[in-house]
Amino acid sequence: MAHERLLNSGLARALTDLLADLADLVKTEITEKITARLRASVWMVAAGILGLIATLLLLEAVVFAIASFGVPLHWSCLLVAAVLAAGAFATFYHGRSVAEEGLLPTRTANQITQDIKTVKEQWT
Repeated sequence: MAHERLLNSGLARALTDLLADLADLVKTEITEKITARLRASVWMVAAGILGLIATLLLLEAVVFAIASFGVPLHWSCLLVAAVLAAGAFATFYHGRSVAEEGLLPTRTANQITQDIKTVKEQWT
């Protein structure tokens, strides 16, 4: 009987309504933030595509600049491609050397191990 009286009280209804409104507010805010991030991502993808097109046009200009010095067009293309391939290999190997570091937090694990050892020494 006391349980029914508590459920039918104005305080319980007000608290339930408040929590429901709060949940709706949180849901709305999260939806707005996700929408804004998605919109920003679309703009960044568009910028990346435009940047790629600009890079290709610049490379084409380099090929024509080399060809203007009397080098045949096919050799100019091969020369630019060779320089790009060398840059790609260097970038790949640098990235691979950076990625060889372990993902585990070794410094933190060592610190925790040392903390545990210190606590054990203080207890004994």
